[in-house]
Amino acid sequence: MKKLFSALLVLSLVFCLFTVSASAANSLSDYSDSQLKQLYEAVREEMLKRGLPLAQETTLREGKFIVGQDILPGSYTLKCTATSGDTYGDLYSSLGDAYSSIDSALGGLMGSLGGMMGDVINAEVEILGDYGTVLKSFEMKAGDSVRITLDEGTALQISDGTCVLVAD
Repeated sequence: MKKLFSALLVLSLVFCLFTVSASAANSLSDYSDSQLKQLYEAVREEMLKRGLPLAQETTLREGKFIVGQDILPGSYTLKCTATSGDTYGDLYSSLGDAYSSIDSALGGLMGSLGGMMGDVINAEVEILGDYGTVLKSFEMKAGDSVRITLDEGTALQISDGTCVLVAD
């Protein structure tokens, strides 16, 4: 009787392992398009409920981003990747190089102006509350980073630059 019971137990264990491995063998290519879309939406909704970021890094160009719609609430590191000052600086430096062949003084002046633009024009980042009230404000150069916490009902506004938002 003990041998029969042991054999049945081993058979049921083997059957369970076979079913688990067979179900794990299903790949996403086995799903139809509509099933795959339903699975994606279910996973996306669950991530939003849990407050998990959908992407690890998000590039934000100039504009206003609503927390809860465009960006999930949470803690982030905001890294400035480029400023308008850098762009204008490159432009004036290129003009300076072009003018150097015509007039070296004017070319030198434009090149100097280009070098100064990166120091003068920085990216401005604001966290906005109700009715556009500025809760926090940062001026950033390319390469700078700051840790921020974004709450539902606020907005993040970026001017004169591009930033990357990295979820903590």
